[in-house]
Amino acid sequence: MSTLKVNTLQTNTGSGFNIDSPLESIPSIDVTGGAVFGAGINVTGISTLGNATASTLNVSGVSTFGNTVVGGGTTQLIVTGDARITGILTIGTGSITLDGSNNQLKVGTGVTITTGGITGITSINSGQLGGSRNVIINGAMVVNQRGYTGSSGATASDAYTTDRFYISHDMDGAVSAGQTTMNSTVGGNAYADGFNSALHYRVTTADASLAAGQYASIYQGIEGFNVQGFKKGTANAQQFTLSFWVRSSLTGTYITELYDNDNARQVSKSYTIDTANTWEKKTLTYPADTTGVFGNDNGASLYVGWFLAAGSNYSGGTLNTSWASNTTANRAVGQVNFLATAGNNFFLTGVQLEVGPTASEFERRSYGQELALCQRYYFKSDGGVNLIHRPHGFDNWTGRDMKPLYFPAVMRSTPTVNLSANTLIQDNGSGYGFGAALTAGLYKDRINVYATFTSQPSAGSILSSEGVQFHVTAEL
Repeated sequence: MSTLKVNTLQTNTGSGFNIDSPLESIPSIDVTGGAVFGAGINVTGISTLGNATASTLNVSGVSTFGNTVVGGGTTQLIVTGDARITGILTIGTGSITLDGSNNQLKVGTGVTITTGGITGITSINSGQLGGSRNVIINGAMVVNQRGYTGSSGATASDAYTTDRFYISHDMDGAVSAGQTTMNSTVGGNAYADGFNSALHYRVTTADASLAAGQYASIYQGIEGFNVQGFKKGTANAQQFTLSFWVRSSLTGTYITELYDNDNARQVSKSYTIDTANTWEKKTLTYPADTTGVFGNDNGASLYVGWFLAAGSNYSGGTLNTSWASNTTANRAVGQVNFLATAGNNFFLTGVQLEVGPTASEFERRSYGQELALCQRYYFKSDGGVNLIHRPHGFDNWTGRDMKPLYFPAVMRSTPTVNLSANTLIQDNGSGYGFGAALTAGLYKDRINVYATFTSQPSAGSILSSEGVQFHVTAEL
């Protein structure tokens, strides 16, 4: 193989040449036309490359690159001096592109680095990015305070199943929804992706012919404080990206929706169950909306929904794939009737809603973190609580005593409560029943439990409420 050694190499504008031999130790190079260096270039001086292609490029001086491709069997670009890229430099087969005109670096087709930031990153070291991206709570379906299961689930419309998810419907059939525990057989690809629980929705009584106003769906409501990052209703509004794992016994088209409860605006996206009884991951990106600001408060601002059936009142129009004022007929166009057959099963897990056009790795929070987030909306006492009542002096009997029960998390709003006790007893050695009624004073952080006794206890007695149980709710 021959070697070409020159002091200066220059082409005229618009002209070009091919050199297949190594080009070594050039003090300077100026290529403004087209040039192909099949065996590489070594430049030690000031260099300008306009349109050039080389298998290797070694530069030790000040260099300016226009549209330059460095590639081949072994791709190598070595710059020991300064390099200025005024055009596009493509490295290898195009997986990395330096765009000097627009001041950006592209890696593959997804990641772009500019002076304004980095977009398109889905993971770091194959794991999740920084926390607090997912505005969905309990997306992995791990918290199940109400105890519903796939075999014995919630059945009523607007009933919560796994924490923060509720079912909503109007139908002639019947359904049941609760948590199911997965393994490699049941969980398939979702289990392999690290998900051990799912929401299981099953049809127990079919409704094969839906009336116009009938429907079936799964929802999660999100309070305004948690959706401010979408900047909805402003000039800087951001896109919404929803990702989730799903498995259904019925193939076909399904509809998801985002519903802006503050402004009665809505947008829908369709997805397809391609294979029955197989876990599939879906990613849907909804457009930004510059109309209608989310309230910055603890009210219900955004509802995320999965339709399972939709009568003509919900499906008789044109699917609304851009944000618009709510038109009910445009919300679920094309939705299959999942209720048509008793025994149909639908599973959902790994739900994530985040700002931007790209779905990142699922944000995994510890169980304790997820439970605390859920307890802002619902809390159930774990078994019975025993309260010791000491009336305010038996010589000055008032007939009533109060004890506070503090919640593990401050609730979203002043909750409603379901309060009960197995028995109230007078503890003076006899242990006999002592009649009383329980009432509650409600606050966002506690219940004040009042026991009103039916008669005055004996002197020296200590009264207790045995097995007090309570459910407190501040759901959206």
